[in-house]
Amino acid sequence: MRRKRRRLPETPEVARLRAEAKAYLPVRLRQLADTYGFEYNSVRIKHNVSNWGSCSSKKNINLNLNLMRLPEDLRDYVMLHELCHLRHLDHGPGFHALLEGICPRHREYAAALKGYELI
Repeated sequence: MRRKRRRLPETPEVARLRAEAKAYLPVRLRQLADTYGFEYNSVRIKHNVSNWGSCSSKKNINLNLNLMRLPEDLRDYVMLHELCHLRHLDHGPGFHALLEGICPRHREYAAALKGYELI
């Protein structure tokens, strides 16, 4: 039996973030993917309470609308992180080597990201 997901209330702030995210994030993700040679199937904008983004084995990327609350460099870091999962679904050495090669400041960005909360 499948569990029903809890829906978060759509406040005016969330509605604004969703609109901004739908206009900006897919375009920026495509730019980053093209720059670094990644191919994905689809991108979806979600309002998750537990993660900034995710990547499935089917090469679908989900991005949290809360990314719009972050500075641009942290948004790009999250998107690059998810793009790297297209080649390495885990967080093993191959994943980290790939991420290091395209985002040398990834450790700094990961630490900075912990200072932000999802709403």
